[in-house]
Amino acid sequence: MHIVIQNGWAAARKNFGPGLVLQGLALTLVLLYYFCPPFRDVLQSIPTLQQRMGVWFPIIVTAFFGGFIPFLFQLVRREIPQGMVLKNLLFMLGFWGLLGLSVDLFYKGQAVMFGDQPDAATVIKKVCFDQFVFSPFYSGPLSAISMLWKRHQFSLTKTRAALSRDFFTVEIPSVLIALWAVWMPTMAIVYCLPTALQFPLFNIVLCFWSLLLTALNAKQSVA
Repeated sequence: MHIVIQNGWAAARKNFGPGLVLQGLALTLVLLYYFCPPFRDVLQSIPTLQQRMGVWFPIIVTAFFGGFIPFLFQLVRREIPQGMVLKNLLFMLGFWGLLGLSVDLFYKGQAVMFGDQPDAATVIKKVCFDQFVFSPFYSGPLSAISMLWKRHQFSLTKTRAALSRDFFTVEIPSVLIALWAVWMPTMAIVYCLPTALQFPLFNIVLCFWSLLLTALNAKQSVA
């Protein structure tokens, strides 16, 4: 347990700066929604588009913001191994598309369970359920195993061999602790919006976060 907390805290400190930037972005967008009518009008047009596209909306939007844009960023920086470009593209689109569908359904489910009002009690309930149920038991392990598969160049044999006890008892919990430090405040801000607008804001923040971490990791690799 000590090593989990130690590793998680070290990663949280590393992401402290990017996390503040991410939270600042989310807060700015929420404030613009409540205090800038033109911006609010633009956001309020999104649910209409979502109704027209149906289930394809969360899949396509998250595949684009979470997968395609970061993929292009990595491609331009030549961070993708030779011969793996197409596989990486398909993985990024498929993984983020399916995760986007899951997140959209999750937000709608939370609205049914806890209500759609952005009051303090509702926001706290949603953040706790998000960070302590959805993340550790679904999105966290799914993301960790999927990225492990990607890291091993989509080899099931190598991925299966890497799924050790430490992976589940140390690596994943450590990552969760680091992500809580960044995403708990961020999701509290996201949940201050009506349910129909939480998913679009999540995608904007997700895209920015992916690009920011990619840029920082690339900079550290050069250094």
